[in-house]
Amino acid sequence: MKDILKVPMFALMLLCFAVIVLVTIYILVARHRKFAATLEKIFVGIFFLAVTGILAMPFPKLNPNVLYNVNTTPPTIIGQIAIYGGMMLMLFPRLTKTTQKTVSIVIKWIAGDIFLGLFLLTMTLSGLWSQTPEHTFRAIGAMWLITVVSIYVGKVYSWVEIYGLLRWLTGLLALWGLVKPNASSDGCWTGVFGHKNPFSFQMANTASLWILYAFKEPKYRYLSLFITLISLVGLQKGCSGASRILTVILISFWIYLSLLKRLPVQWAFVSFILFLAVSIGIGIVVLNNLEAIIVDGLGKDMTLTGRTDFWPLIIDRINQNNPIFGYGVAGFWQPWRGLENPAYGIVVAKTGFVPPHSHNGFLDLVCQLGWGGLLLFVLSFFNNIFRGVKYMTQESFPESALPLYLLTFMLMTNLTESGLFGISTYWCWYVVVSVKLSLDTTAKNNQH
Repeated sequence: MKDILKVPMFALMLLCFAVIVLVTIYILVARHRKFAATLEKIFVGIFFLAVTGILAMPFPKLNPNVLYNVNTTPPTIIGQIAIYGGMMLMLFPRLTKTTQKTVSIVIKWIAGDIFLGLFLLTMTLSGLWSQTPEHTFRAIGAMWLITVVSIYVGKVYSWVEIYGLLRWLTGLLALWGLVKPNASSDGCWTGVFGHKNPFSFQMANTASLWILYAFKEPKYRYLSLFITLISLVGLQKGCSGASRILTVILISFWIYLSLLKRLPVQWAFVSFILFLAVSIGIGIVVLNNLEAIIVDGLGKDMTLTGRTDFWPLIIDRINQNNPIFGYGVAGFWQPWRGLENPAYGIVVAKTGFVPPHSHNGFLDLVCQLGWGGLLLFVLSFFNNIFRGVKYMTQESFPESALPLYLLTFMLMTNLTESGLFGISTYWCWYVVVSVKLSLDTTAKNNQH
């Protein structure tokens, strides 16, 4: 294919064809509102799939992490910019309408979540104290790319539309995993993720979202149960004990919140915090590999062992250099630097395992933005929990519970895996939740 593209005549024909397609779609978007909205959802879905980190082509080339990956070639970066630029050009007639009042929207968002605003400021400035400032500033640019897209989704889409987007993205991943299980050497399915843990977590997410929809929409009950069944099969084949526990927590979450909705806001908030505390306790039990639960009940999950061996090493390394602000975005795990790698020497002594990341989203956040960054994020997280509880008690269930659901999913999965802060859908959905809660609660207060 590369050799064909080097032929000038063929390359010119391909360019002309691309221009014709772009202009045609541009005209259709300008004239047909429904077509424009549908096309935008498709583009958003493609972007979120790429950010999820799936390995099936062409999504790795569309992942914004190529903008700062040291192994990325210039043609790949140019190609990604051209593709996303083309998408924006095709949607330009719609964007001129949907991006109106953006400044006031951003002000409302930051006013409602000031701690996240300070967190983003810290992120933006982190290149100033990074050991590799050029690499960090490129990573910051990629982070702002997915943040801006997430702000847009939070501004334009309703919770009903977001619920639909979540269902179809997770449903597609489940079907894809069934068609291409990509079993690893130990027989565990990895799907399109390359590792069983993220695959299994997504199957837990899929099962809990679609089983709710089976009860919410009787018209699509058989389809919902079919996708739920597929995700449960994938969950079983993924061999992750933590994900099976997560599935139970997420499904029980819907039942618990349906009862919580009837309580006053203050009691609902306390009750939800209690739910999270119990859920974290269960997660710690799984993490400690209690024999009665993991070995006998769920099947040994070897990926849970060893974490507590290298977590203290990571914390010590963070505290050695700028513990308040960290090493900067993407500034800690840098194996290509050899002896100068900030994470050099972090090894599990018993097994010789060299971790590629912290296997904990909160600890990875500390690596990048320090304990100060973690404090700002935690304050923002609790702020959004309170606003999420308040919103749930005032609006119709189950869409009103989606903010709390997403926050719970992020919290539980990042106890044993990374991705809370970085090029991931965890960060995307967190920004969406923050923006939506700021706008929805502001609108509700104005009505009163």
